[in-house]
Amino acid sequence: MKNIYLLAAILLMVFSSCSTKLDLVNTADPIPVVYFQMNPNDNINYLTLTRTFSGDSNAYKLSRKADQVFYANANIRLEAWVGDYKVDETYFEPSARTKVPGIFAEVPGYCYQSKHLLHQSNWEVTHFRLVISGPGMVSPAFSKIALVGPPIIKSQYDNQISLYPKMNEIGIAPGLGTAYCDLICVFRYRQMEGIWVNHSDTFLLRRDMRFETGRTDYLYAELFYKQVAANIKPVNDTIVRKFTSLDLIMYAGDIYFRDYVDTYSNAGNLDLPPKGNITNGLGLFTMLRTAIKDNMKLDRITHDSLCLGQYTKQLGFVRW
Repeated sequence: MKNIYLLAAILLMVFSSCSTKLDLVNTADPIPVVYFQMNPNDNINYLTLTRTFSGDSNAYKLSRKADQVFYANANIRLEAWVGDYKVDETYFEPSARTKVPGIFAEVPGYCYQSKHLLHQSNWEVTHFRLVISGPGMVSPAFSKIALVGPPIIKSQYDNQISLYPKMNEIGIAPGLGTAYCDLICVFRYRQMEGIWVNHSDTFLLRRDMRFETGRTDYLYAELFYKQVAANIKPVNDTIVRKFTSLDLIMYAGDIYFRDYVDTYSNAGNLDLPPKGNITNGLGLFTMLRTAIKDNMKLDRITHDSLCLGQYTKQLGFVRW
């Protein structure tokens, strides 16, 4: 009986000496959140960098505090490697871009830009490495990606699309290491609305193209006209349109870019987070390359088919 009274007295002393305020939030070390789509052909590469955050307030209020969301003094470098040897590197510095959309603080800090290009043309670069360190990071965040070769859009004529008679005048080929590839069309025309008004529609011609090793694919007439008809609104007989020009843009990405796109495609409600390849962090480091054939015209037969063909004649394009 004495032991029971002794235990009760001890418990009473312990609980009476503790605060009744519960600590519901356990403040954790921030984790970097990185998004970097690298294109070696760009003069400047941009990288977005934020961090996870926690606190004793709601997420909306916390996200309005810049020091909760951004790294003000992150050390970011991008390295070019040939096998086991580093041959070049560049550093990143805060850019003038600000994060305006969304609920985050509207201040500079989330976007960094590279200081100079990597001189990879002088070397047979095999891969790139990204290394990030900053205040509050327990360990540097880093990632490695392989070089993706440039995609190719080739035509028999520099500034003219001819889909007849062979239907293979526009050749499409991915670069070495490409795992994901989209072909985009920027279609420009004028429409009579009392006066001639310029219009432009951008749409996918082909998504996630699959290639065999060393194979070249082509832009076929039927596919082209079907996509034009599906993405430009038809008109009545009183509306007249004139074709102006078009751009063909090819986006080619690595396996990490494919994983990222597939995650969003397979989880449209975003319940699943995007896959990433950042060690000691979250997000994505990937290579996305482009090829562009701009200001392309249509040869006479191809243009006649746009105006009178079974798929596109309801669009109102005229030959004169």
